[in-house]
Amino acid sequence: GKKMDEEGFVLDLLQALYSDELSDTIKVQLLGLLQEKSGVLLNTATSVEQTVGSLTGIFQQADVDTAAFFKGQILVAITTILVARDQLVEQPELVGDFLNTLLDMVSKVNSGTDQVLRGVACECLREMEISYPGLLVRKVGHLYSMFQTENTFVGQSYMMLFVTVLKHAMQSIIQETEGTEKTQLSELLAGRVEPFKPIHLPHKVDSNTFSLQPMERGLKASTAAKGLESKELKSVISVVVEHLPLLTSPGKAFVLRQLISCVDMSPDLSASTFKSQFLNYVATTDIGLLHTVLQLKSQFGPDLLNNVDEDLLIRRLLTFANHPCVPVSQRLLCWHWLLHYTTDEQSTGEVLPAGVQGSLVSHLFPQVFDHMTEMVTKLRAISLYYATNTPPDSSLQVLIDSLVCVQKSVQQGVGGQPAQALFQALFQYYRQHHSPALTAEIQRLLLDVVLFHPTFVAHTIDLLGSVEELTPGSPMPVEILGALADHTVKSAPTDIVGDLENYMMILEKAASMTQIDPKPTVLFLLTLLQTTPLCEDGSWHRGHALLSVCAAILRNHPSTHYFKEMGDVLYTMLTLYDDLDVRDQARLYYTLLTNLSFDKLSSLLAVSADSRAHTAHSLTKLVTGGSTFPPASPVVHITQPLLQLSRVPEDPTTVLKGSKELLVDEKDLLPAYLGRIQAKSYQPAIHMKYYLHFDNEADPVYNRLYALVLKVQPNNKYAEVEDTYVSCLSREDSMKADHGCRTVTLSFQPMEPVPTDVDISCEFSTEDSKTCAVHLPALQLVFRDLFLPIPVPGAQKLQLFQQLWEHIHQQQAAEDSHDQSPESGCVESVCCLAVGAEAMDVMLGRELGPFLVKQQDDQQLIGVLLPPRHHLLMKVKSTDSTTVVTMATDSWRILPLVNTYLHGLERSGA
Repeated sequence: GKKMDEEGFVLDLLQALYSDELSDTIKVQLLGLLQEKSGVLLNTATSVEQTVGSLTGIFQQADVDTAAFFKGQILVAITTILVARDQLVEQPELVGDFLNTLLDMVSKVNSGTDQVLRGVACECLREMEISYPGLLVRKVGHLYSMFQTENTFVGQSYMMLFVTVLKHAMQSIIQETEGTEKTQLSELLAGRVEPFKPIHLPHKVDSNTFSLQPMERGLKASTAAKGLESKELKSVISVVVEHLPLLTSPGKAFVLRQLISCVDMSPDLSASTFKSQFLNYVATTDIGLLHTVLQLKSQFGPDLLNNVDEDLLIRRLLTFANHPCVPVSQRLLCWHWLLHYTTDEQSTGEVLPAGVQGSLVSHLFPQVFDHMTEMVTKLRAISLYYATNTPPDSSLQVLIDSLVCVQKSVQQGVGGQPAQALFQALFQYYRQHHSPALTAEIQRLLLDVVLFHPTFVAHTIDLLGSVEELTPGSPMPVEILGALADHTVKSAPTDIVGDLENYMMILEKAASMTQIDPKPTVLFLLTLLQTTPLCEDGSWHRGHALLSVCAAILRNHPSTHYFKEMGDVLYTMLTLYDDLDVRDQARLYYTLLTNLSFDKLSSLLAVSADSRAHTAHSLTKLVTGGSTFPPASPVVHITQPLLQLSRVPEDPTTVLKGSKELLVDEKDLLPAYLGRIQAKSYQPAIHMKYYLHFDNEADPVYNRLYALVLKVQPNNKYAEVEDTYVSCLSREDSMKADHGCRTVTLSFQPMEPVPTDVDISCEFSTEDSKTCAVHLPALQLVFRDLFLPIPVPGAQKLQLFQQLWEHIHQQQAAEDSHDQSPESGCVESVCCLAVGAEAMDVMLGRELGPFLVKQQDDQQLIGVLLPPRHHLLMKVKSTDSTTVVTMATDSWRILPLVNTYLHGLERSGA
């Protein structure tokens, strides 16, 4: 079909918005698509102008009484497009017209019919002011008057717009240069600068026209120099504060944040302006308001709050952070504020407030039903408190007891978040409390956990690695690893095998410590290989875990004390281990052990956390002579014809496709036979033989192919076919489908006796080591290909044929007598063919000879098994000019296929 471009799509979308057939709900969704994808759909100034013009026309035509929400969404869409495409710089007149439309709606204060629309217009103006700071500065006085006059719920939008413009007006006055005429805030607030509408934009607008530099925190300006009259500003802020109770919680939070900036910029206004607001909102349950209260504290600090107020705020935060009805994310935010409560610029990291004393300390301890992240945060807070408020070792028991909530889960073998929380808390304790008694307690706890639950070995090693980085000379890692390694080598090998990888991690880490004797570890590895079936199992992961321990020992300890034992370990693995890669790696280590000195061996196997890839290349270079390997080439997909599969002609004298005969007692022949073929273990297959040869139009570049893999695509009517492998295919031997060409056999297992087309693909390697893939022409399995002989010995075929026919006849008669549909599938049918007796005999011998059960003077009996377990029985009676075929089958769905097949024989014999 015709490809649609962006312009065409936008045109269709605008036509849909003009249509009266679509509901406003669908139109709003289309507007949402337009504003969300405006950056892609509207890529030229012309397209933006035309789209905004069309949307403005739709806005003017819509009825405010019935489509207020739709009209509001149009305003939002236009605002988004203009801001996203930065049209104030490119098309200021277009933006000015839209701003005048918004100002006109906003000016209708207390209008009752379009309250929602006026609220949306205020929000659009606020978005424009935020995107272009100072755009509406000269309207601030009019907005001040409007928000006081508006007495509907839309007053909140007017107030939020006003405080945004007021903050930008103050920034603009402060940042005016000495060479410009000073603008007084009193003039702006009195509305004497310019009328509310229309808006007057500068003659030349660029990216710097409406851009204000962010004010540095706490920066105060001179009143005389900058024209910020504190009296006028104090009056304005008082009026705004008086209206705060009328706003929603998000509205209050936004207005307060703007007022904080205004007071912070004014040199004479006191932070006590917000004292009453602090007292009103410190007990709020709204997280947004509480966050604003904390911003007041952060911005003004001791200028606003005394010690009593500080204590009140800390108590409120602790109550909020522990209340079960507060969402976890909000509780974590409160903990974040508590841990970063101080305003001291010299303090870095987390510091608990000094006011957390006495009974408030109990709020720091984790509870059973706390979220796991919350538990970790509380444990950090406890550690911070006792690190700064108590002498060393006096808080040891309290710190350890506070771990009970997470410790019990880990001691029961529960991993995941509880384990992470416990090990994070232990490291926090160690980092903040350099107490020998606490270090000993941490060692005891770690040994208790790991000895009973080796799954936490990785957590322990990570903790010990962090301890080494924090305190390089600490004996704690050596002592813990020594104890764990000693426990491991003294355990029975059968007790170790179940968690072998985890125990090998312990031994590998212990081997990296030069203070720990490696010989017991080497002897343990040898015992492990000799007394357990590790070598016979041939696990790749376990084999490399053992070799990692050997590499760590070779890397860190001279071989003089363990040379013989290590040689025995590596020799056992390179000769007996049932994995080729493990044997090769063991052979490499054995060669290094017996031929290199310790210094060379250590430098070669030196592995650090940031150089494992480089070391892998070094080892490879030692074996192959080069460490640079080109990346593997992608698979080349060949689109032109290359290979074909052609059927090998069948030998009419052979019984088809290897159908296995079932030995069945002649007594109860039919029930026994039906029971055998209905069993799940009976899965007859059709084995088709094909020539695999090159296509006549094949590219001569592909002269010889290697490692061919034939893949049969899945089919819902047939079972999955296994891949077929061919080692080599050459053009000289397999150019034509004849004797001497490469042959393959494909085995199909039908789940229903229906013909099908089979898609075949082939992957192979070329002489230049490229991996290629190509699709072969589809194979056709026709109905005749599904025929199998009835799988019983020849002496029983006639008897089984007769019993099957009688069985089908009885089933059909029973269903006919009850006027039932053929649920059993059994049905009889007749087909007449215009073929004489002589021609019919020739065709039957050629086509159905292997299925002939008995040939009588006047008729021939033919029995066919259709996989998976259906039958087709035929009695063929011929005269000089016609042949009548009477059929019986236990699957009535195949009758159209049988009819088509027989009439095909009729045409071939005519």
